[in-house]
Amino acid sequence: MKAGKMRYRLRLLRPVVTVDMFRSEHTEYEETRTVWAERVKAVGSYGEEVWERFPSYTVEFNIRDAHEVSENWRVEQLGGYLYTVENIIPNRDRGMLTLRCERVNP
Repeated sequence: MKAGKMRYRLRLLRPVVTVDMFRSEHTEYEETRTVWAERVKAVGSYGEEVWERFPSYTVEFNIRDAHEVSENWRVEQLGGYLYTVENIIPNRDRGMLTLRCERVNP
């Protein structure tokens, strides 16, 4: 690992499902910790549905494998965007986890 690659701050958000008195589920996200990350790749594209274009932004971050994170968590880049973690790829040789994320559309 080279020094200086971890230059992005990420806030890890865990989903918490609550059920109200009408038995409907609501998902809220609570902050677990803030970590340093390396951005490996950022890609922008679009998709079409019913003759409308929808933007799609994906990004990959490397974080240390000591941090607890799972699929469907959210990651907020401080000073940037909010992403949903879609896949986690472990890299045991480097002691890292690669988070493949997609941006949450507002």
